Amino acid sequence: MQNSYLLEYPAKIIFGCGKLAELPANIPPGSRILLVTGNHAVKSGLQKQLIELLGNFTVIPFSGIAPEPPLEDADRLIELGRKEKISAVIAVGGGSVIDTAKTAACIIPAKGWTADYFSGREKITGKGLFMAALPTTAGTGTEITRNAVLTDAASKIKKSIRHSSMIPDLALIDPALTVSASPALTAASGMDAFTQAVESFISSEANSVSKSLAKSSVSLIYGSLAGTCRSPDNLELRGRVAEGSLLSAMAFSQSGLGAVHGLAHPIGSLLKVPHGICCAILLVPILKWNLPACGSEFSELAEACGGKSAEDFIGKVSALCSDLGIAPDFSLFGLSPEHYPFIIQNCRSNSMKCNPRQMSDNDIENILKGL
Repeated sequence: MQNSYLLEYPAKIIFGCGKLAELPANIPPGSRILLVTGNHAVKSGLQKQLIELLGNFTVIPFSGIAPEPPLEDADRLIELGRKEKISAVIAVGGGSVIDTAKTAACIIPAKGWTADYFSGREKITGKGLFMAALPTTAGTGTEITRNAVLTDAASKIKKSIRHSSMIPDLALIDPALTVSASPALTAASGMDAFTQAVESFISSEANSVSKSLAKSSVSLIYGSLAGTCRSPDNLELRGRVAEGSLLSAMAFSQSGLGAVHGLAHPIGSLLKVPHGICCAILLVPILKWNLPACGSEFSELAEACGGKSAEDFIGKVSALCSDLGIAPDFSLFGLSPEHYPFIIQNCRSNSMKCNPRQMSDNDIENILKGL
């Protein structure tokens, strides 16, 4: 565990039920706002509510970001933002919406298009537009992180664009915004956050601060996620999961992640599996793989979940996934040996580098064979 650390978070984090009302007071006066939402926000009336809330500003709404967003979605925002001379971006939605909006907020005042930065031909060098992120799911934590995950549809490559300028200026987490998320989406998003917390805790780059945040996150999400899926209108439970998601992001933004996320990106891109489901299916097999290197850490996490031993923790994670109705493997999604070379070739991301036990290509293939 490292004893030195750098903390990079938004200039302001606002958390709590009903805090949506504070949004206008935290936007620079006179802003021309690009309001980015998902289609669900349009259907539910949330987009209309936001436009009314921001009545003292010029608001240009945009909806229709795809799950696992392609580069072209960010380009559409960039084009619109430049045309409308946008000065601020507000993203209200899940990880896909916020990641796409974060990308646009950085590139609109710069030069080029998303593919230039995704490929590395261009580098983010300066501050982007004012950016506010309001999550409607409790999962990715992208509202406070320095990266945005996008997919090149042609090559099926899914990876992050990373820079400190990607960190939103404002993260406003109102658990009431997550109530409309279906139980299935709540489970998938929650398992993404849970996995992030676990991987942060055992990361080779973990430090005392990240471990404390990650352990608290594990406890909050483990104790509340299944109940939230059963009682989706329970704001107290929603709040615990949302806080767990926030703490998870605060942890992994310092420590990095691990093999679950390293593998989840190519598998999700290739098979069109929702990211949180990918993480949940991979988590138990990767925990078992990491057990020889993480026995004491798993015992600590077991205590956070009401258990005692490392084996208790793995069993509790397996039971949680089952309770949430998550498939035990990728058979429903069509994973086959012909996919292994692509996955192995594209899993060596920054996430994989922080895994506490290094994996050879043969190790990865053996894990995939069990899925």
